[in-house]
Amino acid sequence: MRQDPVDQVFELLADGNRPEALTRLDELLREEPYQGALYALRALISSDLGALDSAAADAVRAREITPDHPFVYYATGVVALEQGAMLEAIQASQTARRLAPEYADAVLLEARARAALGQWDRVLAIAGDLVMREPDNEGAALLATIAREQQHQGPLSPEAWKQLAERFPLNAVARTGAGWTRLNAGQIQAARAEFEQALSLDPALPWAKEGLVLALKARNPAYALLLRFFIWFSRLESRTRTIILVGGLIGYNVLRYSASARPELKPFILPVLVAYLAFLALSWLADPLLNLLLMARPEGRRLLDADARRSALLVGACLAGAAVLGLASLAGRPSLLLSAFAVGFASFAVSAAYGHRGRRRRQLKGLAGTAIVAGLAAGVVSESLQGGMLLVAVLGVVAATWLSHFGTEAPH
Repeated sequence: MRQDPVDQVFELLADGNRPEALTRLDELLREEPYQGALYALRALISSDLGALDSAAADAVRAREITPDHPFVYYATGVVALEQGAMLEAIQASQTARRLAPEYADAVLLEARARAALGQWDRVLAIAGDLVMREPDNEGAALLATIAREQQHQGPLSPEAWKQLAERFPLNAVARTGAGWTRLNAGQIQAARAEFEQALSLDPALPWAKEGLVLALKARNPAYALLLRFFIWFSRLESRTRTIILVGGLIGYNVLRYSASARPELKPFILPVLVAYLAFLALSWLADPLLNLLLMARPEGRRLLDADARRSALLVGACLAGAAVLGLASLAGRPSLLLSAFAVGFASFAVSAAYGHRGRRRRQLKGLAGTAIVAGLAAGVVSESLQGGMLLVAVLGVVAATWLSHFGTEAPH
């Protein structure tokens, strides 16, 4: 008995063989080019493979052929969500639900889009209603839990995630949530085990990869303390965070002035100043440097995404370049010590750039590049120009770090 070609496509998808499923679907579309639902399915597969332009074209074609099919609008919404077009995703989801009011996947699609917009009240209302109708719907239960915690702006609730993990033991997101609660509690080994279980269920889950990377880096005691601080810091209101950052800078300068004005206090103040500067350096560079160490092992390279690897390599290159320039300054070119300082300092701007995306990243990379060029120039130009070049380099890094924390994000 000959197997239905569409069933073959779904079997390949169930096995995780998306490229082969796409090839088989293309063969089917050549035989039956007027089935909008098949183009919608092709859009979903292409979206999973990262071919968003092709996915968007397939979604348009699907709507042209079959303008009243709920699955077509669901696929359109998924592609829009992947492209970052949240309002379009919501509209497509609502159209799918008008055509099929009980379409649970379309309901979840709207909830996911509203979660990306930070509309947690709406997410909880939508996902909670679906849980009432379908108590065993894993996606709805997970979104409802996340929405409740986001509303309260508190730590991840260990009990809530534990219950979800017990209720849906084969759900990768539930296990990942349990891992994050353990990580927040400082239970590094237990968190790592949860993340590894989640990735065994869904090897591509970004949230689990991010958690496992942090758990691996938290084996370093200094990084573990830094991680706990930033978890606490991230829960504060934006205004409070700004006050702490600005207050730290003011406090540093007050102490520095006091040490200059009262030499007898210098032995007590100097360790505090050094500790503050070390904390700042670690807060900017710990992640990329530990990522660089992770890249030395195949497991680490698989876990890190392209941005994390690129950031680690560029920060490492800045620091290595600074070390080379510093050694060269000892060989008869003392002016190169200025270049060593500037290039090493530029690593802060490089690290800041990869904490953002789109236009803001390009802006920060531009400032980092300016700092590096000016810093290198400071080591080779005449003495009358050295101070100006070094000032440009320092201002470039300061501007980059300031924009990274306080600047308004530019549209992509």
